[in-house]
Amino acid sequence: MKIEIKVLTPLRLTKLFIAASRWLLKYADVLNDLNVYPVPDGDTGTNMSMTLQSVENALIGLQTEPKMEELVDIISEAVLLGARGNSGTILSQIIQGFLDEVRDTEEITIPKAARAFVSAKERAYMAVSQPVEGTILTVIRKVSEAAIAYEGPKDNFIPFLVHLKNAAAEAVDDTPNLLPKLKEAGVVDAGGKGIFYVLEGFEKSVTDPEMLKDLARIANSQVNRKQKLEYVNKNEIKFKYCTEFIIESGDFDLEEYKAKIQQLGDSMVVAQTRKKTKTHIHTNHPGQVLEIAGALGNLNNMKIENMEIQHNHVLVKEEELNGGKALVVEEEETVKLLFNEKNIENNVAVYAVVDNKNIAELFLKDGAAATLIGGQTKNPSVADIEDGLKKISAKTIYILPNNKNIIASAKLAAQRDKRDIIVIDTKTMLEGYYFTKNRKMNLQSLLRQLKFNNSIEITKAVRDTKVNNIEIKVGDHIALVNGALTERAETLEDLIKIVCDKYINDKTLSLTVVKGKTATEEANKIITAKNLKKFYMYDGEQDNYSYYIYLEQRDPSLSKIAILTDSASDLTHEMIEGLDITIIPVRLRIGENNYKDGVDITKKEFWHKLITEKVVPKTAQPSPAEFRDYYEELFNKGYEKIISIHMSSKMSGTQQVAKVAREMIKREKDIIIVDSKSVTFGQAYQVLEAAKMAKEDAKLETILARLYEIADKMKVYFAVSDLTYLEKGGRIGRASSMIGSLLKLRPVLKIEDGEVTLETKTFGERGAISYMEKIIKNEGKNSIYLYTAWGGTNQELQSTDILKKTADTMRKIEYKGRFEIGATIGSHSGPVFGIGIISKIR
Repeated sequence: MKIEIKVLTPLRLTKLFIAASRWLLKYADVLNDLNVYPVPDGDTGTNMSMTLQSVENALIGLQTEPKMEELVDIISEAVLLGARGNSGTILSQIIQGFLDEVRDTEEITIPKAARAFVSAKERAYMAVSQPVEGTILTVIRKVSEAAIAYEGPKDNFIPFLVHLKNAAAEAVDDTPNLLPKLKEAGVVDAGGKGIFYVLEGFEKSVTDPEMLKDLARIANSQVNRKQKLEYVNKNEIKFKYCTEFIIESGDFDLEEYKAKIQQLGDSMVVAQTRKKTKTHIHTNHPGQVLEIAGALGNLNNMKIENMEIQHNHVLVKEEELNGGKALVVEEEETVKLLFNEKNIENNVAVYAVVDNKNIAELFLKDGAAATLIGGQTKNPSVADIEDGLKKISAKTIYILPNNKNIIASAKLAAQRDKRDIIVIDTKTMLEGYYFTKNRKMNLQSLLRQLKFNNSIEITKAVRDTKVNNIEIKVGDHIALVNGALTERAETLEDLIKIVCDKYINDKTLSLTVVKGKTATEEANKIITAKNLKKFYMYDGEQDNYSYYIYLEQRDPSLSKIAILTDSASDLTHEMIEGLDITIIPVRLRIGENNYKDGVDITKKEFWHKLITEKVVPKTAQPSPAEFRDYYEELFNKGYEKIISIHMSSKMSGTQQVAKVAREMIKREKDIIIVDSKSVTFGQAYQVLEAAKMAKEDAKLETILARLYEIADKMKVYFAVSDLTYLEKGGRIGRASSMIGSLLKLRPVLKIEDGEVTLETKTFGERGAISYMEKIIKNEGKNSIYLYTAWGGTNQELQSTDILKKTADTMRKIEYKGRFEIGATIGSHSGPVFGIGIISKIR
């Protein structure tokens, strides 16, 4: 009998996807073996197969034939959450693109299917930031082109599917001609081959007798259940709302819970594991059921359906258990989450994907808040990653995939979370570990440093091949440096010696080694013999990789001299970009809360709290231990000297603390502490000048001479808008504050020789502005640099606009910019504006 399939109904589409899943599973190992590099972690087939398996699992559970729109939603959600690895993620986008086009029809025709393949191609290319031809993308593109160009019968899907399968086969065979590394390795693209098997699975669903038989059983099962439901008499329905949900907890009295909801309905089935409790009940009061359950834990996967209206809903899976029925809640034992909530700092957490428990504990010990076990060869799905995200309470989370095949899945999971989820494209385990250990660094500086470091993975070749003109034999030991295969040797010890000699040099700042199960004592001795000052070795017990090695290298663009300052300088990250400047935060207490200036609280947040909450902030300099850590970190980066520039010693004890820290690390000759005799932009100008000179390789003595000159020539003036802040801070008495406020006095303060003095008293805001305008005009007779600064409200901001306009009329004045004053000055002065004047060098 001739088989013809004129259209694809939801039932037929269901069969196609189930067949594709099973056919892809059959050839998963074939795809795994097509890995370009001969490393033991070829997992393209596994990732693509497990991605489709999630779809099959969702479809097998259907008890009735759904409408097309419902089917599309089921498949879309399943394939997205089940996506694993780059290939699986792209496959999920291909499927979603196809489904987007067919959602609005109950019968898919061949022309409609052709347009759906075009949509699939477009979605796939959109999913990749830098599309590469000769990959899965090329194959789906050529399949879509073949679909549009198809000239066969338009009323039979069988020849159409054969046509697409053949187009995929040709495209796969051509991939080595488009991607040189495939030709060099003598393989075709694994992801593209996976698309071929998906299409071949579609074809087999209608041409393979055994597969047809199996799928016919599934279809008949669905039809029988559908017919059974259709004969339900609505009048016989006592409880009309079929209610299902999962309680994200398994730690409560199950019998007590069942007794409470049993009286609200019938057909109750409840099953509990250590972590979840699943409930199915028919009730007329679903809200009451959910209220009882919600008191026991967070609710998930909630579904309420009116059985009088809709009979083709999905029934829960039931199994016989101890003589009764129970819902089965599957737990994924191969993926485990480990947490250390103490490592959530300031609502920021690091979440890392790792190989095993040993490495997970290493990450947790050094700062990660959560780890997901599922690295090499067992890439986690989007759902796995998402499950961990749900359990992390932080508002900002950095996800470290630590594997190039996990990045795409991590980004999909991040997109589904409403919080600030940032995926760092870490491609190796130790690249992620370096990020974790140094997570308190400025993010841009940390990402820049990652580019100079070397991450080396030592493993054993699993097949003969040729990569980067290197002939590889099965059993050779190979080294991947930053993901590229660069070295080989017949023995592990020989390879370790090659790697150490070639990559460890006088620019290497630290060496981190994680030993795998196949590490050897002799190889360990070769690494240890390098005798680096910063050397760390751990037992990772990872499979397949004898060693993970990470070399922190000195940034070649670094100056010999680092500049350290405190946040009283009010410098922003934008101002110091590209310069060797590090800022140590001043501590701040507002009410019951402690902050690090510029780290935990922005200038905008500070002023809002100060003005609206009417509290008196307290400031404190960093501790000696904090200074010591900053100094050591700078030396560890490869700096030879540090110039430590801080706010006036007459205004703060910061410099004294810095001196104590300098003595703690015994580097007195290498750390020079400079009194800026100023604060905010006066201090900042010195910091910027020193950093620019250091960048130009100026001598230490020359830089210091310039700093001392600026400190002597800098003139800083401030006008305080509200005397009550000076009173609260103990700077003036209550009587003076009251009289000043009544008379609308506005004191103009001057920082002179590092000390705050009263310059004059003016009446009102306009009086303070006029006085500063006179200073500008008088000083502007000579060549000067001018800064303006403000902090507080728009009134102070507008005052600086007026002062700038005055400066613009003076030919010899070079305006350097406007600073926003932060917590160090603002805590004592309240809303404030001012100017800074520096004489130009003649």
